[in-house]
Amino acid sequence: MPKVYLSPAYHYWNPCAVAGCDETTHNNLYLDVLEPYLAACGIQYKRGPRRTPKSSEDGDALMLQAVRESDAWGADVHYVSHTNAANGSVRGYRPMIYPGSTGGRKLAECILKYHRKIYDQPIQLEETDYWYELRAPAAVSFYEEHVFHDNASDAQWFHSHLGAIAEATCRGLCEYF
Repeated sequence: MPKVYLSPAYHYWNPCAVAGCDETTHNNLYLDVLEPYLAACGIQYKRGPRRTPKSSEDGDALMLQAVRESDAWGADVHYVSHTNAANGSVRGYRPMIYPGSTGGRKLAECILKYHRKIYDQPIQLEETDYWYELRAPAAVSFYEEHVFHDNASDAQWFHSHLGAIAEATCRGLCEYF
């Protein structure tokens, strides 16, 4: 049975253009929606710790813990869920993989195929070794920047399409496995 480790954003406070929300909260809401889809497809999952926004918890320590848990559990995929921010006018989906990762490239192709069916804004896959959760896990890593949470249209689209996004991601994961 395939294993996916789910790692939510661990930021102190990144406010969202949707009133009363933030990046950490809405990525955890998204993962709440994704979990039943994974279970229905026979994909085992383990979830990283939830950070309470504006709490004294150390986000970096939680991220390090997530990678250790993912490795110890023997995850096949380390899936990171984030949203992006720029200047409030940028929209788009910016997933990332580790440079030269054949598994990462294959996984990205599978997931992006389904995301393109539901999201009509620019989709730009990036290869980078900058982010710890791309370079450190033993598993194939896929790092999603779903939308720009500081753009009202993108943030509202994300909040109103959590189910469609989760289904698209799950279809991509099922195809990958």
